[in-house]
Amino acid sequence: MGPTDDRLRCLDDRLGEAALDPSRWGAVLAEVSTLVGGDGAMLLQSHRRTPGVPCTPEVDALVADYFGHGWHVKDLRTRAVPRVMRGEVVTDHDILTPEEMARAPFYNELLGPHGYHWFAVAGFRAGPEHWAVSVQRRTRSGPFEAAQVRPLAGLMRRLGQAAALSEALGRAALDGTLRGLDQVAQAALALDGAGRVIGANPRAEALFDAAFRVADGGLRIADPRARDEVAALVAALNPDRPPPAGAILVPRRNRRPLVLRALALAESVRSPFLGARALLIVTDLEAERRPDPALLTQVFGLTAAEARLAALLAGGVSLDEAADGLGLAVETVRSQIKAVFAKTGTGRQGALVALLGAPGLR
Repeated sequence: MGPTDDRLRCLDDRLGEAALDPSRWGAVLAEVSTLVGGDGAMLLQSHRRTPGVPCTPEVDALVADYFGHGWHVKDLRTRAVPRVMRGEVVTDHDILTPEEMARAPFYNELLGPHGYHWFAVAGFRAGPEHWAVSVQRRTRSGPFEAAQVRPLAGLMRRLGQAAALSEALGRAALDGTLRGLDQVAQAALALDGAGRVIGANPRAEALFDAAFRVADGGLRIADPRARDEVAALVAALNPDRPPPAGAILVPRRNRRPLVLRALALAESVRSPFLGARALLIVTDLEAERRPDPALLTQVFGLTAAEARLAALLAGGVSLDEAADGLGLAVETVRSQIKAVFAKTGTGRQGALVALLGAPGLR
């Protein structure tokens, strides 16, 4: 017997909510699990599996151990992938013998301690990726029967449509975020849970060189220490917590270094089918640090000459170097800097440089 019209309408409602709100995919999986008599469910990519996948609360601990102890790279059930990709619904008995299950560490060391044993899996496509809904069943509930899980195949079209919409909306939100950062002169990249770069704005792309670049979707950093720090950051990414705080310095030959910081993404960007996990903000210490003299004249009432001097000092030059660059006597420059101090409310060069370093003055 297939799902009733009422249950399908309920599932469709949940799918509509999940397409707009990524946090609702757990509710979708709960509906699917209930429809086929499961005790919980999770979403998994058929090939490249990363933590942070949506699941129902009943299997939270199981999923945490699955990824936390590396079972996702030694999962016997991946034998089902080719058949799932052909549109079949697969259960344990379709891919494993009772003897294999009885002796397999996957069943005895992962599933058993959590009270689970049986599963049924069906798949759908979301963009270029193939995904699977893995419905779990407790040991005491017994294995799935073919008639119970047959309706899964018919549900996958619905999930695929909602997943494609979720991915498209997430991509649009991510692209908008990166464009907005580009407009305020901030270089940024978006990382997924495996540390792959799934988006970069033009300001970030302009910084790519031998020391810092993207190749084959991965971030390539020449400096070993910075590379290890980025790897540690990626390993600590968690969909339920903000990215790790702190900055990573990326040295570059004959140039000032880059500084990397990870920031959390808005919920609207975090579609599980897009996989965006964090923004990587990139600050180029080689970039022009001088404020715009015209803005200094407008904001602080400096004369054109005073504004040119203030801009040079904010860029890191000394008073003598500024005098030489402007073709003025040092005494003239000293007189001008006193006027600049008075008009900006600063009393020394260090305080002036700090004041004029604000992004809004560049």
